[in-house]
Amino acid sequence: MTTFDDTGIFELVDEEQDAPERPQRARVVAVLAVAAALVVAGVTWLLLARSADAPAPEQLSVELLDRPAEPTDVLPSEVVEQTGVDPASSRFAVRTAAGQHYAATRWDGSLCLVAVPDGDAARVVCVAPSATATATLTGPDASRVRLGTDTAPAPDASEGWRAAGANVWVLDAPPAG
Repeated sequence: MTTFDDTGIFELVDEEQDAPERPQRARVVAVLAVAAALVVAGVTWLLLARSADAPAPEQLSVELLDRPAEPTDVLPSEVVEQTGVDPASSRFAVRTAAGQHYAATRWDGSLCLVAVPDGDAARVVCVAPSATATATLTGPDASRVRLGTDTAPAPDASEGWRAAGANVWVLDAPPAG
């Protein structure tokens, strides 16, 4: 029978494992650092290229939205969730038979008119930002409310439109019958 002397065998194994790990560990760290730098550079390049190609949204000039917020300007949280408007931008515009109407903007700069009728779901119409943007909502009784920028043309008064405040016009419902 043959016997092996295992004295020192584990020391040789430990020495062999320690020796290659240091250069290998340094290579792995270097490769990971280069890969991370390439990812950061690629993402930065994409963001810069994307922002250079995207047209800048037009700035809206709406006197109603520029005034300081008041307690009456607060939209209920469920309306904000339904409509997607920026709650900090909402301003009370007018109350009609169709409910309360608010002016607001969305995160993309769209101009929005929000109608909050009594006991019914809120409705919203948003238009792309432009110097002459207007948004109009029609109520169930065929009345209308229009919101426009400062430079938007006013609706024709001969058709029955009346001013209801800064940037807001109302067209009452036609008579029944």
